[in-house]
Amino acid sequence: MPEAPLPPRIPSTARHYAKALVELAEEEGSYSRWGERLDLLLRLAQETDLGRALASPEYSTQQRRDLATAVLAQVEGADLASRNLLLLLITSRRTRMLSQIRAAYLDLVERREGRVSATVTTAVPLTPEQLERFGRELSQRAGRAVKISSRVEGDLLGGAVVRVGDKVFDASLRTRLQQLRSRMLTEAGAI
Repeated sequence: MPEAPLPPRIPSTARHYAKALVELAEEEGSYSRWGERLDLLLRLAQETDLGRALASPEYSTQQRRDLATAVLAQVEGADLASRNLLLLLITSRRTRMLSQIRAAYLDLVERREGRVSATVTTAVPLTPEQLERFGRELSQRAGRAVKISSRVEGDLLGGAVVRVGDKVFDASLRTRLQQLRSRMLTEAGAI
């Protein structure tokens, strides 16, 4: 399974936008279409000249809106809803939050569908069997389906760090050694 980056902390403003998008998706009857729109806008913002122009202080808000409208008119898959969202983000100066809005949207959709994402970070790669076992165990404990991914971080030394949604369970050797060191220093200071 590919290595997954740790999810960033999501500001409440991004969650507000995401919640509104989830409500729109429910009105449309499909979460996937808004997910596709967000993916498209994020790709344009991160990988094209449009993204650089949106981030540049050289352009006024109206110039950014005009540029976005012109570009989206030529992009396959960009519909009126995509354009309106991007124009809203430009006007409210929130285009830099697009990746956070997308992350919050995906999180809310998973919750509504009774799933949760988890990331297992270990010092060495997990076998598919180990990852499957982690997934089953987490699903049982969470009481819902868990979409699991793995990361490798060599400085853990051993053990694992498991992030389920916004909760972190740290059973790494690195953390245990730090706790032991701290306890030894505290006890040594008491002597």
